[in-house]
Order: sequence, then C-alpha cells, then structure tokens
Amino acid sequence: MKKTKLVALILALTMLMAVLGGCAKAPAADAPAADPTKAPAADTPAEPAEPAASGEKVKIKLYMLPQDDDSDAVKTRFEFMKEKVESTFPDYEIEWTRMAPGTDYRQQYDKLLMSGDGPTLWNSLPFVDIQTRMRNGTIADITEYVVNWDLRNEGKVNPSIEDALHDDEGHWYAVPFAPYIMGMLYNKTAIEAGGGDVSKVPATWEEFGQTAQSLTDKSVPRFGYTLLGSDFCAWPLTPWVWSAGGEMVIPNDDGTYSIGFNQEKGVDAIMYMHDLVYKYQCTQTDLLENYSDYMANMTVGYACYGWGLPTSLDAEKLAAYDAKQEDFGVIPIPGDIADHAVGFAGGETWTMHPQATKEQMDACWNILNLISYDEAFLREYWELENELNLIDPKPSCRQDLVEVKYSYATNWPEHWKAEFAALNEVSRPEPYCAEWNSLKDYIVAPFQQILGDPNCTREQAQALLDECAEKLYTDFPDAYRKP
Repeated sequence: MKKTKLVALILALTMLMAVLGGCAKAPAADAPAADPTKAPAADTPAEPAEPAASGEKVKIKLYMLPQDDDSDAVKTRFEFMKEKVESTFPDYEIEWTRMAPGTDYRQQYDKLLMSGDGPTLWNSLPFVDIQTRMRNGTIADITEYVVNWDLRNEGKVNPSIEDALHDDEGHWYAVPFAPYIMGMLYNKTAIEAGGGDVSKVPATWEEFGQTAQSLTDKSVPRFGYTLLGSDFCAWPLTPWVWSAGGEMVIPNDDGTYSIGFNQEKGVDAIMYMHDLVYKYQCTQTDLLENYSDYMANMTVGYACYGWGLPTSLDAEKLAAYDAKQEDFGVIPIPGDIADHAVGFAGGETWTMHPQATKEQMDACWNILNLISYDEAFLREYWELENELNLIDPKPSCRQDLVEVKYSYATNWPEHWKAEFAALNEVSRPEPYCAEWNSLKDYIVAPFQQILGDPNCTREQAQALLDECAEKLYTDFPDAYRKP
C-alpha cells in the first residue's frame, strides 16, 4: 500500500514538472523548430494574459524593431513611427522587439507561442498564411473589430486580399498591412555593360532566354538571370507557372483545391527554369544561395535580371557600390507567349496573439489603425519616407489614399511610375488556399532536384512533381483533393 502511494506521488510530481516546463517563458536554444502549419502542442498551452487591473497600463509586445544592420534611414523611419504610437497612446506599456535574423520568422513565431510569448500585435504574416492559421488557432479572431469598422463599411479599406482574411462563416482573423507587387527586377548598368538595351523589354520566354544568354559573362561575373533556388523558390516560381498559362492550385467546387503545378503548363514552367540554367547557361553557379546573397548579386551588379522590385534595394547599400536606385527598374515576368506576361501581388497582414486579453486587443486595434489607416499619420509618414528615399510602390491600405501616397514620391526615378503601372495591370494575387505555405515547403525538394540535375528529362521532372502532389493530397486531405 505504501509502495503504491509512493509511486502515485512520484507520477504526480513528474506530471507537475512537465506542465511547469511546458509553460517556461523561453524555449531552449537547441529546441527543434515548430511546424508552422500546426497549432501549439496541447500539452504546452500558451497561458492567456491577465487583464490589466484598473488604472494599470495595458502591456503590448510589438516585433517591429529594426535589425542592427538596417540602414540609418530605416531606423529613422521606425523612430518616427514609435514616437507617434507612444505619444498617441501613453496608457499603453509597449515593449519593442524583433525576430532573430537569419531564421524562418514563422517558425520563430510558433516557438514563441508555445512558450507563452510572442507579439501581441504582428504585421509580418503574409495573407496566404491566414486560412491555415485561422484553423490551427495561432492567430486571434478579430471579427468584432472588423464588422464594426467604419472605414471598411465605407469602402475605404483596400479589398485586394480581404477574401483570404476570413472564413466562410464571416469570422475575421486579419486586416491588410502591406499589399505589394513583384516582377522581374533589372539592373540597367549591368545590362548595358553586357551590350543590352533596357528599352527592349523581353515579352516571351524565347526572347528572355536569348537576351539573358547574350548578357552573361561568368568571367566578370555577370549573369543574365539570377535564379532563386533556395527554400523561397516557390515564391517566384508561382508567376513563372502563371506565365506558362498554368496554375499552382485549382479550386474545386467543395472549397478544396487540386494541385496544378504537376500539370502540363506547370511542368513547362519548371523545365524552362531548367533551360535557363543549362540550355541558356545564364544563371549564377550557386542556385541554392540564401536570399541575402541572392539579392547581393543584383546590388553589386553581378545580375542583369532577377526576382524583385527596385524599391527593395537600399539606397545606402547601393551607394557603397557606386550604384543608385535609378539604375534599377522592373518589368513583368515574360510569358510563354506575350499575352501571358504577368506580375505577382501579395502582402502582409495585421494579426493578434490568440491569447490576448480584451484590453490588449482593443489596444492592438487602436495601434494598427493609427499606423496603417489614419490619414494624418500616413501623410506625415509618406512625407518622411520620401525624404529618406524609402517610399515604395505598395498601394496604401486606405483605398481612397492610393494616389495620395504616390503623390509624395517626388524622389522616384521617372521610369518607375510607368513601370509600376504596367506591372500593376498584369499582377495577380498569390493563391491563399489552406495549407498553401505547406505546398510551398513541399515543392522545394523536387524543384531543387530538377534544377540540380543537368540531365533531368521532362518525364523525370513530371514524376517528381507527381510524387510531390500525391504527398500533398495524402497529408492535407481537407485542403487538397483530386477533382
């Protein structure tokens, strides 16, 4: 009997220690990365924050602090925003911090949630993640704020991505923060050094392949096209599939999606990437280089064309290489035929911590409305961005202020406005189906395998893509189903 009680006591203590360990405030340094497609484990719940006592400041944690290596201009812009938020809301106690650089911010977010931490208000989740995260419980339901939002009810909120931000029952989980467009970034100086002419815009795959090949001289080095083959490869691959006349995913009648990247047009696009590497031999040698090194190819003049937007190139960093923003521009992704030239649209959202208190959510709503939707603040912000050469072509979250924002861009090179307008006309929003982020993760391995094999045939590529599609159908039956 005594032995039985002793065993029971030991088991109870063991369970208590496990619970306490699961509620630790920070994960161990070598803790495995959390799966960003899944909710925090049931045995390690994030504790709801305590409501603020009467008279106490509401505590908010914002992951918006610039990185140490960000430019002085970026840091100046942040300090302006920070001062405006703190002076407007003196009753909020705000902790400003940031994600660790060089690692997947989605996995960092999930690890923070599992440890009971994380941003109370966050502006970094792309809209394509919302359908998955609303189902796995890693973002808060903010329906009461959105349905009673005067700006949206008056038609003043940018509607381009809002269909992805709520479920079929009308529950909202995010609002727009930063809609954007992307296309084929070019370096005028590099193109002219290779004997090219930026006024001759390649509109088809054949034209682009020949142009990129003619510009390439790897002894310089100068690459006609710098290809993103790292873990982010599905990002630019998507518009290349569109430019073939295909789809990455295809909606079914029941709300699920069928896989499209393994269909004929999808295979066409990936084999064209293969041709750029081996037939035209116009890409950099290291196809798996990280995104920072990939963008450095453009900054230092090694690349003539690549995925991106000229406003993403920091003026201070360019100056270190005797370059300037007006040396860069953007065109649509060429199509297999001219009519299929395309641009890519996406954007980040505002979301709230799933365990935030009502007081914290009220505070978050007030803060995001100031930063993204208050006209007086936005006008001051855009004026400062223009002075700092940081104003970008992202349309304002305020639908009625899009042209107002662009009117502040007096420092833009003249050719940008026409190029942004042309890209806007052909841009399509990134798919936002449930488990879209999982699909992008899954396609990395076969894509890299295809590009890494100079002898890969179309039939071999088809088999690898079919295998990837089958894994998605098997692992995510509620999101992906064969028609």
